[in-house]
Amino acid sequence: MKRSFSLVLAVVLVLGALSGSALARTKIEWWTADGGEKAITGWMDKVVAGFEKENPDIEVVRVDMQDEDMKVGLKSSMAAGMPPAMWRSWGGGVLKSYVAQGQVADVTPIIKKLGRKIPAGALSTSTWGGKHYGLPYTTWVGHIYINRDLFAKAGVKVPDASKNETWTWEQFIEAIKAFKQHDIIPIAVGGKENWELSFYYMYLVDRIGGSELFAKTLNREAGYSFGNPAFIEAGKRIRELVEVGAFEKGFLGMGYSDAQRYFFSGQAAMYLMGTWLIGDLRKQAPDLNLDIIRFPSIPGGKGDPTMLLGAPQTIHAVSENVKPEQKAAALKLLEYLARDEVINDFVKDVGDLIVFNVPLPKGAYDPVIEKVIKEIGKAGHLQMAWDQYSPPQFAAAHLEAVGALFAGSITPQEMGKRQETTAKDLQAQGQLPL
Repeated sequence: MKRSFSLVLAVVLVLGALSGSALARTKIEWWTADGGEKAITGWMDKVVAGFEKENPDIEVVRVDMQDEDMKVGLKSSMAAGMPPAMWRSWGGGVLKSYVAQGQVADVTPIIKKLGRKIPAGALSTSTWGGKHYGLPYTTWVGHIYINRDLFAKAGVKVPDASKNETWTWEQFIEAIKAFKQHDIIPIAVGGKENWELSFYYMYLVDRIGGSELFAKTLNREAGYSFGNPAFIEAGKRIRELVEVGAFEKGFLGMGYSDAQRYFFSGQAAMYLMGTWLIGDLRKQAPDLNLDIIRFPSIPGGKGDPTMLLGAPQTIHAVSENVKPEQKAAALKLLEYLARDEVINDFVKDVGDLIVFNVPLPKGAYDPVIEKVIKEIGKAGHLQMAWDQYSPPQFAAAHLEAVGALFAGSITPQEMGKRQETTAKDLQAQGQLPL
């Protein structure tokens, strides 16, 4: 009887220990903005599985969202004191605002340990006061992606970037008209996603006013204003695109996945987007005859036609205000992401441009990515997206205004006024200059 009781007691103690071990497992949330992106979510599944195998005491719960949903959710969770342990940032002014609030962990020891594996330029949008607040992972640039087969069908000649050919604005408009005559959607765009619309405005401002105009205007340098004729002309050319029927019917109600579907399915000839597009396209539309062209030049404009929208794209940040064990677990995951084999898997599975100096096998990148890399080498300037470079208040005002401009509910002059008013308010609050 005594022996039987001892056996039962031993079983209870073992079960209790196992239960305590399970309860002691640290759970962390990892928020991404890659919902629906099969290439990258598949890679992240492998990352989580590999990390948890090495760290059985940690459970990673990944939450994949779309860009705007993640931005709103992150802001709300930070305000409520319930942030995810690790999350995706784009760096720049938005990340800096969270750093100023004490919301972001200092990851300087990890970055220093990586040394020259990360080029100094890749750290510029997540470093302040000599401290690093995130792990840069990818970089992006914005090109007009094209379907060469649809160009051939409409009889539109593809400008050859290798020969330094760039369309003028007039040639761009003529191409749009040619596609329409052949019942081809000229350009796919997710108009519901104001950041997609912003790409056109940013490029036009640069092509017309030059690459220093935006930064000097935002940072309140004397003699600069969002009422500058370059901003107004950019708005007018946006309206010209809408009026000529450049985009799919009902584009203002279409989201990112809708625009992607129009392009991937061969219904649209062009798509102004970042390099992250390629990995998913190769999985969903492997036979699409893909290429890139530059955004058109503006005759008489001050901008360099080699200039590209671009910056570090994915920056993994860790929250400061989570439980100590969750912060420690997230920092472990951050270090795991920086391993050579994990980075190589990313290039193989996702195909996007990494920031790291790591050896890659020959042919690791898609041929179109190789073209992009050559274009980066020629670029006179890389412009970070305004909604990431700027303080959140300006970013929100800019995106709302650009959406209204495309919809025709405000004029180019009114858009300039909205941006100028917001910049003046931020200057008065001490948030500008950056």
